[in-house]
Amino acid sequence: MRLFFVWCIFIVIIPCPLGASVVPRFQDNHIPISELIRFAQNEQLIVLHPHQELLLPIGNGKKKKFDVRFVTTISLIDAPIQRVRSVITDFINYHEFMPQTESSKLISQTKDHVVHDVKLSVKVPLIHIGFRFTLDYFMAPNGDITWSRVKGDIQGNVGRYELIAVSPNRTMLILTYWAELQGIGFLMRLLLRMQPDLALAIPISSGSLIVDAIKKRSEMTSKTLSYPKNLPWHPNIPLMTNAKLPVETLQLLSRIGTLIFVHPPQWIRSTDNPPVAIRFVTAAARMQGPLKAVKPLVSTFSRYPEFMYQVKYAKQQMTYDGMLVDWRLGFGFAIFRFNLDFMLDYEWKSNTILTYHCKSGDIEKSYGAWEWIRLSDNQTMTFFTTAVPIDANVPFILQFTRMVPNSQVVMGASSTVVTIEKMTPWVESQVLEAMNLYQ
Repeated sequence: MRLFFVWCIFIVIIPCPLGASVVPRFQDNHIPISELIRFAQNEQLIVLHPHQELLLPIGNGKKKKFDVRFVTTISLIDAPIQRVRSVITDFINYHEFMPQTESSKLISQTKDHVVHDVKLSVKVPLIHIGFRFTLDYFMAPNGDITWSRVKGDIQGNVGRYELIAVSPNRTMLILTYWAELQGIGFLMRLLLRMQPDLALAIPISSGSLIVDAIKKRSEMTSKTLSYPKNLPWHPNIPLMTNAKLPVETLQLLSRIGTLIFVHPPQWIRSTDNPPVAIRFVTAAARMQGPLKAVKPLVSTFSRYPEFMYQVKYAKQQMTYDGMLVDWRLGFGFAIFRFNLDFMLDYEWKSNTILTYHCKSGDIEKSYGAWEWIRLSDNQTMTFFTTAVPIDANVPFILQFTRMVPNSQVVMGASSTVVTIEKMTPWVESQVLEAMNLYQ
């Protein structure tokens, strides 16, 4: 949602080895691989871990305490495990397939260590940010590849790759990492201070980009732009409740952190322009409260200004099958301020599925859904799915987002994750308050 400054999200944080006790190994959660395959079958599964304070290696045998929030990205790659491993360890050629990588120079190499220097560059109109750092990769005996920072502009950068052979020609790739952003430069520090929600969007989108780059390189995917004929005018909104995901696995994953699903792209027609690619993103969280209490709170959009400062107002008008909601979102950076005004048309598809599309306003195309699954008598899983393709007809200030690769994932992840994470404590407090009133 931080639309004007979304370019900074594509500073790809390339990993940099440390002990297994620092970066969580996702397989240690003992979630069956067959279940993870179901969740990542057609999209990326991302898990945003909770905050924790950790002492991390920063080079020269030194350690420093950081407030860490790991991000795990899981994807299925149609390539043998050795092919995927060779792509990950092809360090000197990262500039050929890793986004924003300008150079990658090998410093030293042993049987289980690789040290190399990386230079990244981010270029958008009038702005160019370049920074570099030295990375130390460790090839662990269990097959994982872990990393940590040796020196450079980024003060802390740790993580691991896990590779699992699903079949002879299919591999599950799991990337878990965290990177400190303040050291990138004054502009980044200023952006994070003025728009703190960027601290969520940057690592999510960066992890997605890294995994997607490895997947394309491993599968040798063609970069040729193509789309099918006879396109529809509107996309098919992916409904998580229709996927019949196992409740037990949802509970296990939600205990690790906030869940994010990056869905495969769809193509739709456009009246005056080439076909538009639509990419949906879903965020999900487990909320403490019964379904009958959680759902009305989530779907009362007029109360959103109570927990989201970006929402200036949301005026609801009930219809026979849903509601019309007139939204105004406010954004700002330093002395610059602007609003987005639009109306969304919501329709109840069932008792637990509320879809929407944009009826009018500054955003011509916007689609999504709210969904709920009962986990137990006092636990409800809430899903928020959205897609906001930026075409040539949007306001000028939104055109900046089109200059960034994977911009829909950035906007989708930022919007859904920020909303879900700000909403969850508010909903739980409202449920608890209501329970206390009746006691």
